[in-house]
Amino acid sequence: IVITAKIVTTIIVRAVVHIAKYVIQQFVLAAVMNVQSATNLFVVLAPRYVLSATRHYVKIVLTKKDYVTTAKSRERNKKMKNLMRKQQHRSPSLRFSPTAWAKLVFLRDITDNEVGGFGITEADDLLFVTDFVLIKQKVTSVSVSFDDDAVADYFEDQVEAGRKPEQFARIWLHTHPGNSPQPSCTDEETFTRVFGSCDWSIMAIVAQDSSTYARLRFNTGPGGETKIPVCVDYNCEFDASDFQAWQQQYLANVSEDHIVSLSGRSKKNRLTEEA
Repeated sequence: IVITAKIVTTIIVRAVVHIAKYVIQQFVLAAVMNVQSATNLFVVLAPRYVLSATRHYVKIVLTKKDYVTTAKSRERNKKMKNLMRKQQHRSPSLRFSPTAWAKLVFLRDITDNEVGGFGITEADDLLFVTDFVLIKQKVTSVSVSFDDDAVADYFEDQVEAGRKPEQFARIWLHTHPGNSPQPSCTDEETFTRVFGSCDWSIMAIVAQDSSTYARLRFNTGPGGETKIPVCVDYNCEFDASDFQAWQQQYLANVSEDHIVSLSGRSKKNRLTEEA
Protein backbone atom coordinates (compact mmCIF):
# COMPACT_ATOMS: atom_id res chain seq x y z
CA ILE A 1 0.00 0.00 0.00
CA VAL A 2 2.84 2.36 0.93
CA ILE A 3 4.64 1.62 -2.32
CA THR A 4 1.47 2.10 -4.29
CA ALA A 5 0.84 5.42 -2.57
CA LYS A 6 4.37 6.60 -3.34
CA ILE A 7 4.01 5.56 -6.97
CA VAL A 8 0.65 7.31 -7.29
CA THR A 9 2.03 10.42 -5.60
CA THR A 10 5.04 10.45 -7.89
CA ILE A 11 2.82 10.02 -10.94
CA ILE A 12 0.50 12.78 -9.79
CA VAL A 13 3.39 15.14 -9.04
CA ARG A 14 4.99 14.44 -12.41
CA ALA A 15 1.63 14.89 -14.14
CA VAL A 16 1.05 18.20 -12.36
CA VAL A 17 4.55 19.37 -13.22
CA HIS A 18 4.06 18.28 -16.80
CA ILE A 19 0.68 20.01 -16.98
CA ALA A 20 2.08 23.13 -15.37
CA LYS A 21 4.97 23.23 -17.85
CA TYR A 22 2.56 22.70 -20.72
CA VAL A 23 0.23 25.42 -19.49
CA ILE A 24 3.11 27.81 -18.97
CA GLN A 25 4.46 27.06 -22.43
CA GLN A 26 1.06 27.57 -23.97
CA PHE A 27 0.51 30.83 -22.03
CA VAL A 28 3.92 32.17 -23.01
CA LEU A 29 3.36 31.13 -26.59
CA ALA A 30 -0.12 32.68 -26.65
CA ALA A 31 1.17 35.81 -25.01
CA VAL A 32 3.95 36.10 -27.57
CA MET A 33 1.48 35.46 -30.38
CA ASN A 34 -0.96 37.99 -28.95
CA VAL A 35 1.79 40.55 -28.60
CA GLN A 36 2.92 39.86 -32.13
CA SER A 37 -0.65 40.03 -33.41
CA ALA A 38 -1.30 43.22 -31.49
CA THR A 39 1.93 44.70 -32.83
CA ASN A 40 1.06 43.73 -36.37
CA LEU A 41 -2.44 45.12 -35.96
CA PHE A 42 -1.09 48.35 -34.48
CA VAL A 43 1.41 48.68 -37.30
CA VAL A 44 -1.42 48.24 -39.79
CA LEU A 45 -4.01 50.47 -38.11
CA ALA A 46 -1.74 53.16 -36.64
CA PRO A 47 -1.09 54.97 -39.95
CA ARG A 48 -4.81 55.01 -40.65
CA TYR A 49 -5.62 56.52 -37.28
CA VAL A 50 -2.71 58.95 -37.61
CA LEU A 51 -3.91 59.99 -41.08
CA SER A 52 -7.50 60.38 -39.87
CA ALA A 53 -6.40 62.33 -36.82
CA THR A 54 -4.17 64.50 -38.99
CA ARG A 55 -7.04 65.20 -41.35
CA HIS A 56 -9.34 66.15 -38.45
CA TYR A 57 -6.63 68.32 -36.94
CA VAL A 58 -5.99 70.05 -40.27
CA LYS A 59 -9.74 70.56 -40.67
CA ILE A 60 -9.97 72.10 -37.20
CA VAL A 61 -6.98 74.33 -37.92
CA LEU A 62 -8.45 75.46 -41.23
CA THR A 63 -11.83 76.09 -39.60
CA LYS A 64 -10.17 78.12 -36.87
CA LYS A 65 -8.17 80.00 -39.50
CA ASP A 66 -11.35 80.79 -41.45
CA TYR A 67 -13.04 81.97 -38.25
CA VAL A 68 -10.07 84.17 -37.38
CA THR A 69 -9.97 85.53 -40.93
CA THR A 70 -13.71 86.24 -40.87
CA ALA A 71 -13.46 87.87 -37.44
CA LYS A 72 -10.55 90.04 -38.59
CA SER A 73 -12.45 90.97 -41.74
CA ARG A 74 -15.51 91.98 -39.71
CA GLU A 75 -13.35 93.98 -37.33
CA ARG A 76 -11.60 95.66 -40.26
CA ASN A 77 -14.94 96.50 -41.89
CA LYS A 78 -16.21 97.84 -38.58
CA LYS A 79 -13.15 100.04 -38.21
CA MET A 80 -13.53 101.27 -41.78
CA LYS A 81 -17.19 102.14 -41.18
CA ASN A 82 -16.31 103.97 -37.97
CA LEU A 83 -13.53 105.80 -39.80
CA MET A 84 -15.89 106.78 -42.61
CA ARG A 85 -18.48 107.89 -40.07
CA LYS A 86 -15.87 109.99 -38.27
CA GLN A 87 -14.70 111.47 -41.54
CA GLN A 88 -18.28 112.34 -42.42
CA HIS A 89 -18.70 113.99 -39.05
CA ARG A 90 -15.46 115.86 -39.61
CA SER A 91 -16.79 117.24 -42.88
CA PRO A 92 -18.38 120.56 -41.91
CA SER A 93 -22.16 120.62 -42.24
CA LEU A 94 -24.79 122.63 -40.42
CA ARG A 95 -27.21 120.23 -38.71
CA PHE A 96 -30.51 121.02 -37.02
CA SER A 97 -32.44 119.09 -34.46
CA PRO A 98 -35.98 118.41 -35.75
CA THR A 99 -37.42 120.77 -33.13
CA ALA A 100 -35.05 123.63 -34.01
CA TRP A 101 -35.77 123.16 -37.70
CA ALA A 102 -39.55 123.03 -37.12
CA LYS A 103 -39.35 126.27 -35.14
CA LEU A 104 -37.34 128.03 -37.84
CA VAL A 105 -39.76 126.92 -40.56
CA PHE A 106 -42.80 127.87 -38.44
CA LEU A 107 -41.45 131.39 -37.88
CA ARG A 108 -40.62 131.67 -41.56
CA ASP A 109 -44.18 130.77 -42.57
CA ILE A 110 -46.06 133.14 -40.28
CA THR A 111 -44.70 136.25 -42.00
CA ASP A 112 -44.23 137.63 -45.49
CA ASN A 113 -41.05 139.28 -44.28
CA GLU A 114 -37.65 138.01 -43.26
CA VAL A 115 -37.07 136.86 -39.70
CA GLY A 116 -33.73 136.23 -38.03
CA GLY A 117 -32.02 135.03 -34.90
CA PHE A 118 -29.18 132.93 -33.51
CA GLY A 119 -28.60 129.20 -33.44
CA ILE A 120 -27.89 127.56 -30.07
CA THR A 121 -25.50 124.58 -30.04
CA GLU A 122 -23.98 122.15 -27.58
CA ALA A 123 -20.43 122.71 -26.33
CA ASP A 124 -19.16 119.46 -27.91
CA ASP A 125 -20.92 119.91 -31.26
CA LEU A 126 -20.79 123.52 -32.42
CA LEU A 127 -22.42 122.85 -35.80
CA PHE A 128 -25.49 121.11 -34.39
CA VAL A 129 -28.30 123.64 -33.81
CA THR A 130 -30.58 122.61 -30.96
CA ASP A 131 -32.63 125.82 -30.77
CA PHE A 132 -33.41 128.95 -32.78
CA VAL A 133 -33.64 132.10 -30.65
CA LEU A 134 -35.39 135.28 -31.76
CA ILE A 135 -34.02 138.72 -30.87
CA LYS A 136 -36.08 141.92 -30.85
CA GLN A 137 -35.91 143.09 -34.44
CA LYS A 138 -37.46 145.10 -37.21
CA VAL A 139 -38.03 143.20 -40.42
CA THR A 140 -38.96 143.83 -44.01
CA SER A 141 -39.17 141.51 -46.97
CA VAL A 142 -35.49 142.18 -47.69
CA SER A 143 -33.85 142.89 -44.33
CA VAL A 144 -33.60 142.11 -40.62
CA SER A 145 -32.39 144.68 -38.09
CA PHE A 146 -31.67 143.53 -34.53
CA ASP A 147 -32.18 145.84 -31.56
CA ASP A 148 -28.78 146.56 -30.00
CA ASP A 149 -30.03 146.46 -26.41
CA ALA A 150 -31.83 143.18 -27.11
CA VAL A 151 -28.63 141.64 -28.47
CA ALA A 152 -26.72 142.74 -25.35
CA ASP A 153 -29.42 141.25 -23.11
CA TYR A 154 -29.36 138.02 -25.14
CA PHE A 155 -25.58 137.70 -24.73
CA GLU A 156 -25.85 138.34 -20.98
CA ASP A 157 -28.61 135.75 -20.55
CA GLN A 158 -26.67 133.11 -22.48
CA VAL A 159 -23.50 133.67 -20.47
CA GLU A 160 -25.49 133.38 -17.24
CA ALA A 161 -26.89 130.10 -18.57
CA GLY A 162 -23.33 128.78 -18.74
CA ARG A 163 -22.86 128.94 -22.50
CA LYS A 164 -19.79 130.24 -24.31
CA PRO A 165 -20.02 132.68 -27.26
CA GLU A 166 -19.25 129.93 -29.78
CA GLN A 167 -22.42 128.16 -28.61
CA PHE A 168 -24.81 131.06 -29.10
CA ALA A 169 -23.22 133.85 -31.14
CA ARG A 170 -21.55 132.26 -34.15
CA ILE A 171 -24.50 131.00 -36.22
CA TRP A 172 -26.66 133.71 -37.76
CA LEU A 173 -29.94 132.32 -39.09
CA HIS A 174 -32.58 134.12 -41.08
CA THR A 175 -35.29 133.41 -43.63
CA HIS A 176 -36.17 134.71 -47.07
CA PRO A 177 -39.83 135.13 -48.06
CA GLY A 178 -39.03 134.20 -51.66
CA ASN A 179 -37.69 130.94 -53.07
CA SER A 180 -34.06 132.03 -53.27
CA PRO A 181 -31.76 131.38 -50.30
CA GLN A 182 -28.86 133.27 -51.88
CA PRO A 183 -27.61 136.09 -49.62
CA SER A 184 -28.41 139.64 -50.66
CA CYS A 185 -25.98 142.55 -50.64
CA THR A 186 -27.48 143.58 -47.28
CA ASP A 187 -26.87 140.08 -45.93
CA GLU A 188 -23.26 140.14 -47.05
CA GLU A 189 -22.68 143.57 -45.54
CA THR A 190 -24.24 142.51 -42.24
CA PHE A 191 -22.28 139.26 -42.12
CA THR A 192 -19.00 141.10 -42.64
CA ARG A 193 -19.78 143.99 -40.29
CA VAL A 194 -21.25 142.02 -37.38
CA PHE A 195 -19.28 138.76 -37.56
CA GLY A 196 -16.06 139.92 -39.18
CA SER A 197 -14.19 139.98 -35.87
CA CYS A 198 -15.25 136.47 -34.78
CA ASP A 199 -12.78 133.61 -35.11
CA TRP A 200 -15.42 131.74 -37.10
CA SER A 201 -19.06 132.28 -38.00
CA ILE A 202 -21.85 130.93 -40.18
CA MET A 203 -24.52 132.70 -42.20
CA ALA A 204 -27.44 130.38 -42.95
CA ILE A 205 -30.58 131.21 -44.92
CA VAL A 206 -33.80 129.24 -45.38
CA ALA A 207 -36.04 130.24 -48.28
CA GLN A 208 -39.81 129.84 -48.58
CA ASP A 209 -39.47 126.58 -50.52
CA SER A 210 -37.09 125.20 -47.83
CA SER A 211 -34.03 125.54 -50.04
CA THR A 212 -31.02 126.52 -47.96
CA TYR A 213 -27.72 128.36 -48.09
CA ALA A 214 -24.96 128.19 -45.47
CA ARG A 215 -21.43 129.57 -45.52
CA LEU A 216 -18.73 128.99 -42.95
CA ARG A 217 -16.17 131.76 -42.58
CA PHE A 218 -12.82 131.61 -40.76
CA ASN A 219 -11.22 134.87 -39.70
CA THR A 220 -8.17 133.43 -37.95
CA GLY A 221 -4.85 132.81 -39.65
CA PRO A 222 -5.04 133.33 -43.40
CA GLY A 223 -8.83 133.16 -43.16
CA GLY A 224 -11.19 131.65 -45.67
CA GLU A 225 -14.75 130.55 -46.23
CA THR A 226 -16.67 127.67 -47.73
CA LYS A 227 -20.25 126.70 -48.42
CA ILE A 228 -21.52 123.86 -46.25
CA PRO A 229 -24.60 121.65 -46.55
CA VAL A 230 -27.63 122.01 -44.26
CA CYS A 231 -29.57 119.02 -42.96
CA VAL A 232 -31.94 117.90 -40.22
CA ASP A 233 -30.46 115.27 -37.89
CA TYR A 234 -33.11 112.79 -36.82
CA ASN A 235 -30.61 110.59 -34.98
CA CYS A 236 -31.10 112.53 -31.76
CA GLU A 237 -33.79 112.94 -29.16
CA PHE A 238 -35.94 116.00 -29.71
CA ASP A 239 -38.89 117.78 -28.11
CA ALA A 240 -42.33 118.19 -29.61
CA SER A 241 -43.30 121.33 -31.49
CA ASP A 242 -44.81 124.17 -29.47
CA PHE A 243 -46.53 126.39 -32.01
CA GLN A 244 -48.29 128.55 -29.44
CA ALA A 245 -45.07 129.38 -27.57
CA TRP A 246 -43.24 130.08 -30.83
CA GLN A 247 -46.03 132.36 -31.98
CA GLN A 248 -45.87 134.30 -28.72
CA GLN A 249 -42.11 134.69 -29.14
CA TYR A 250 -42.66 136.08 -32.61
CA LEU A 251 -45.31 138.55 -31.48
CA ALA A 252 -43.10 139.69 -28.60
CA ASN A 253 -39.89 140.18 -30.60
CA VAL A 254 -40.64 140.97 -34.24
CA SER A 255 -41.75 144.36 -35.50
CA GLU A 256 -42.87 144.19 -39.14
CA ASP A 257 -42.59 146.84 -41.80
CA HIS A 258 -44.97 145.52 -44.44
CA ILE A 259 -44.78 148.62 -46.62
CA VAL A 260 -42.23 146.73 -48.73
CA SER A 261 -43.77 143.33 -48.07
CA LEU A 262 -43.97 140.99 -51.05
CA SER A 263 -47.73 140.70 -50.61
CA GLY A 264 -48.34 144.20 -49.26
CA ARG A 265 -49.91 142.84 -46.11
CA SER A 266 -48.87 141.66 -42.65
CA LYS A 267 -49.62 138.27 -41.18
CA LYS A 268 -48.73 139.58 -37.74
CA ASN A 269 -51.99 141.51 -37.44
CA ARG A 270 -53.93 138.34 -38.06
CA LEU A 271 -51.80 136.46 -35.54
CA THR A 272 -52.44 139.19 -32.93
CA GLU A 273 -56.17 138.93 -33.50
CA GLU A 274 -56.06 135.14 -33.24
CA ALA A 275 -53.96 135.35 -30.07
